[in-house]
Amino acid sequence: MLSEYVKETRLKRGLSQAELAKLAGLSASFICRIERGDYKSVTVDSLHKLSRALKIPINDLNGLILNRDIKSDLLKKTPYEILSELTLSLPAIVPVYTDINSKHIIEHAFVPKELASNGGKGMKLIGIKSNDIEYDDVVHKGDIIICAKEMLASPGDLCIRMKGDQMMIAPYKKNEEYLAVIIQVIKVVKQLN
Repeated sequence: MLSEYVKETRLKRGLSQAELAKLAGLSASFICRIERGDYKSVTVDSLHKLSRALKIPINDLNGLILNRDIKSDLLKKTPYEILSELTLSLPAIVPVYTDINSKHIIEHAFVPKELASNGGKGMKLIGIKSNDIEYDDVVHKGDIIICAKEMLASPGDLCIRMKGDQMMIAPYKKNEEYLAVIIQVIKVVKQLN
């Protein structure tokens, strides 16, 4: 259940409900309602904020909402609400670029619909073809990263930044310029061309 998952993850991160609310940019009463299971629906924007603050994939949260008391909930939902949830759960096919400023498409990938359609502006998928911009055990050659150019980074976020002529992936540091925030890393089995 979403309520248990959010509470467990928050406690593992050593956060109070108020601290999580502040990190996510949500109200403390909203976090309290989520953890009690006292909610009818949650917007994609709120899920996105919660997933960033807890550092967990938004798909995990979305999946828990879609699976919540399905039998009893279906009787309470309008056909429009059911279709809307189904549409959110379907993946979108999105182009993958060589780097954050490139218009050169190297392939297409399936990504969670909510990431592709969450405003859409400033989001880009980048294929990591070079060993130069690998990062520890998080990002490797052949992975695809989903980036947001217009998102403000917070401590702990991975960012893409330039070091001289070279693009690199590094954790965000205060007062440091970055090109984009990495939202999610998609592990890709097939080799990029």
